[in-house]
Amino acid sequence: MIRDDSSDATSARLETACLEVFRALEKGLQTADYVHDDRGWKPAGDIHFYRHMTRREAVEELKQLNPELEDEDDLGLPMSGLILHLPEDIIRVWHTTDFKIPRPTTEARRRFISQVSERKIPLIGDDELDLGLDEMEQRKPQKNHVIIQWTAEGPTILRFDLVRPIGVENGHVAIDWRVPLLGRYTQVEDLQYRRRDDKTGNGEAEAQ
Repeated sequence: MIRDDSSDATSARLETACLEVFRALEKGLQTADYVHDDRGWKPAGDIHFYRHMTRREAVEELKQLNPELEDEDDLGLPMSGLILHLPEDIIRVWHTTDFKIPRPTTEARRRFISQVSERKIPLIGDDELDLGLDEMEQRKPQKNHVIIQWTAEGPTILRFDLVRPIGVENGHVAIDWRVPLLGRYTQVEDLQYRRRDDKTGNGEAEAQ
């Protein structure tokens, strides 16, 4: 049976893991904020260190998921990344300040985002579905690759999206689908990054 990598199926499959990541990042931000307040430091003075402290605390909170540290994070904030290897999915946790996901510059990250759209299943007739199992096994990664893209201002998380990348298009990371999860975990309304639709596909870059 082909794994269902649709937005609904993936978000349901990863519901517990995503919630644990959110709570761990909240705890990490609180810890980083406390340490900086205690010493009178301003996070803006060394934002890399602030993100590192956030991640370090989050790792402790996520020990049950065996997180892997991403020491070569090339998305603008070194040491802000985490990787979670789950039975059917691999999650990369990336902090970004922009809505778009920056184009990776390392071969490992290029491989990570290069996967077929979950909607690209070949049809052979009006009502017939050609599963093309052999071909799909070759084209589809062994696991589903998704990104938890989050944005924080101080200790407050402003964006927490589950995103499925499908390569690079017109110089930008192409998105199969995007599911904002922030509203599920907090009652704080995110006005700055509020989206008209809960799920956004490949056209999101043009909509910005």
